[in-house]
Amino acid sequence: MSIQIVVVFDVLPERFDMAVDAFRELASRTSEEEGSLRFDAFVSAERPNTVVLVEEWADQDAIDLHMKEDCVRDFLGKVEGAFRGEPQVHRLSPIDG
Repeated sequence: MSIQIVVVFDVLPERFDMAVDAFRELASRTSEEEGSLRFDAFVSAERPNTVVLVEEWADQDAIDLHMKEDCVRDFLGKVEGAFRGEPQVHRLSPIDG
């Protein structure tokens, strides 16, 4: 079974446009990685300055490899100091499973 993750970021208003560009680039590059089944970035319609990642991975190995990719290092460098607090990470499990 694949692994599904949702990550919610509260972005500082003055860094929002820059962060959205960085998320867009990260999503584009990550979607090409082996084991990445879905990696989409969204802007919340209800909460200003909120970005949500919706991810699906083939397995934990794919996630571990992703975290070592240059695109992640590049992303983290661009968005350093752009968030209020830590992102909220939600690793999802089916209700019936």
